[in-house]
Amino acid sequence: MELRQLRYFAEVATERHYGRAATKLCVSQPALSQQIQLLESELGVELFDHAQRTRQRKVVLTEAGTVFLAEAQRLLHLSRQAIEAVRRVGSQQKTVELGYYQLLRPDRLVGIVQRFNQSFPDVQFHLHELPTFRAVQEALMAETIDLGLTMLPLLHPELAARPFGQGGLAVALPTAHPLATAAEVPLAALAHERWVEISRPLHPVYDEIEHLCQQAGFSRRGAIVQEVSSLELLSNLVSLGIGIAFVPSFFDLSQVPGVVARPLHVASGDALTLTQCVAYLAARPAPLLQALVGLV
Repeated sequence: MELRQLRYFAEVATERHYGRAATKLCVSQPALSQQIQLLESELGVELFDHAQRTRQRKVVLTEAGTVFLAEAQRLLHLSRQAIEAVRRVGSQQKTVELGYYQLLRPDRLVGIVQRFNQSFPDVQFHLHELPTFRAVQEALMAETIDLGLTMLPLLHPELAARPFGQGGLAVALPTAHPLATAAEVPLAALAHERWVEISRPLHPVYDEIEHLCQQAGFSRRGAIVQEVSSLELLSNLVSLGIGIAFVPSFFDLSQVPGVVARPLHVASGDALTLTQCVAYLAARPAPLLQALVGLV
């Protein structure tokens, strides 16, 4: 018998519905049903009235199931207490250096840190803002941070990552630009624009964006008037009207004066997917770091 099976059983018994329980547990309904059947087989009793479920589609506990629910909840409570106690002892006086890149949406950063604090209240998290997604990965390689909120691709084979969010491309425009009030911007409408861009060695999808533009009938070659090394400088140059820029849709430009971000419209088959991730050194996955990555 596994704790996982106890959690599954308790959730079904509480919800009185397999579908809702499966959704809350983030498992498929067939997998949930299979684990309940395995648990009943091991115990040698029916925990749910199968006849009522078959005839009336009701989830009803048997007398044995009612008794077992109380015991299962007690065991699950004890397991949570044990986990919390071990975490408190093991995480005392520990700090985790967490790096993130500029323009990461504040709500995303705050949400991750809140989840860390809830599960590990005795760990101190020191935040390090870095200019680009690449700078975050370089800081991991230099071991000046322990975890990094960055973007794929990973630039070093020594790094491992777990994705936590995806988005597409948006267009950063000066507020006075004719397209600044558009609900979304067709890619073809940008054929004659001037561009500000992150320099190619620092850019996660430089070549992919060029290919996307060519698919729409134009090239940005010769139209990129300034390459920069940070997102902060890129957004400031856009605000001055030097040019426009492509940015990931999950970047937060709301606090940059004079700049708006509008969704980019491209054919569905041509759209780029950009992935945010939490990265770490694969060779040193300390238990605490593994647990934090799992929370993300």
